[in-house]
Amino acid sequence: MKDITEEKDTVAEKRIQYILSELKDIHEKADLNDERIIVFCQPVYNIAEECFDTAEALMRLKLEKIGMVFPDQFIPMAEEHDYIHTMSRIILHKTCVQIRKFLDAGLVVKRISVNFSIAELHDENFCKEVEEIIEETGTPYEKVAFELTETQDEGDFLMLKSRIESLQEHGIKFYLDDFGTGYSNFLRIMELPFDIIKFDRSLVIAAMNSVKSETIVSYLAHMFSDMQYSVLYEGIETEEDEKKCIRMCARYLQGYKYSKPIPIEQLSEYLKKSA
Repeated sequence: MKDITEEKDTVAEKRIQYILSELKDIHEKADLNDERIIVFCQPVYNIAEECFDTAEALMRLKLEKIGMVFPDQFIPMAEEHDYIHTMSRIILHKTCVQIRKFLDAGLVVKRISVNFSIAELHDENFCKEVEEIIEETGTPYEKVAFELTETQDEGDFLMLKSRIESLQEHGIKFYLDDFGTGYSNFLRIMELPFDIIKFDRSLVIAAMNSVKSETIVSYLAHMFSDMQYSVLYEGIETEEDEKKCIRMCARYLQGYKYSKPIPIEQLSEYLKKSA
């Protein structure tokens, strides 16, 4: 039994080292078309328009020796070794290229969002880099959105506010991701010019489990809506989830009820043709 356990540990360690070596190579080459970085996406349902016109871009890693690698396996490594921004730039580039293709094909795309970590925004060249990628691909700025998670650090707050305002001037939309998963400073959230608040799946589950929780979640959603934020609920899995979130002031819905994450090229199957 000990030999089997040790063998499994060795295989796991070799896998980790292989992934890490590939991440390092991706970072060093900084090729925005690197085929090892794959863009998946999850369609988002627009309730008012009754159609799918937005989506969230999701990162995948496809390596020659082991095939598809999912984010929970490689993103912590990429963040620990400071490779994540190179990978985010690749995802942004590939997403913008695909948006341009959708538009040229006459498909309606309101926007596709890309995730960035707060740490990435600390780079003083962040705004310049993303502007160059968007402009080089010929993608309208308003077709791109950035998803960011909450921050509790005062320095992060001031920097984040500056970056958001700078890029919003071009038309880029900003999402506050995973609202409800951690400590939420409402004063700080209200001071940041987000466009969309994404309610985490945990809030949907809580609302399904008790009337008290539903009242609180609904109140928060209406409060954000009254302040001109749009509310997007994540993790919609059933028709019951859908109906409850619509009652709780949803503007957008995202989850397995509509689609699992798919290669971004397949998003065309969900988009409608422009009139």
